[in-house]
Amino acid sequence: MAIYKSDGVDAVNLFPSKFITVYCTSAVTVGDVVELDFSATRSTDQTVDAFGISVKKAAATDNLPFACGVATATLTAAGYVQIQYAGFCKSVTPDAAIAVGLPVGTDAGTAGRVQAFTGNVSATTGFFGVVVDAYVTGAGTNDGAIFLIDKGFFNA
Repeated sequence: MAIYKSDGVDAVNLFPSKFITVYCTSAVTVGDVVELDFSATRSTDQTVDAFGISVKKAAATDNLPFACGVATATLTAAGYVQIQYAGFCKSVTPDAAIAVGLPVGTDAGTAGRVQAFTGNVSATTGFFGVVVDAYVTGAGTNDGAIFLIDKGFFNA
């Protein structure tokens, strides 16, 4: 479970980000939001898989508190996938237009998408990023970017 960071050393000065390869229990597509998976299907290999932490495509539920990153590759079935869990991310798809500066959470309408976060952070809701380049066109169009918040799930 190696952590990859782009932090200026590799000529990516303005867009720091963090990536990790984790076990994913579901099919995902590039740009899908993922959430932690605590189900029985998660990886049990704690020596390799971050103490058994696995991810899955985020369900179509408002603002899931365990949303933790974005898939950087496509899987057609369970397996290992690289996710981005912090930093500038341009591959996420929104459910509607979202203005710069708004926090984003998971979308209730479509699994794996983001929506503007509304309400309060609680045990059952949360946001995982902030829009840094507006999503102008709206549903299903990836024309913006978010800054993913490192929630500390994957730090060594």
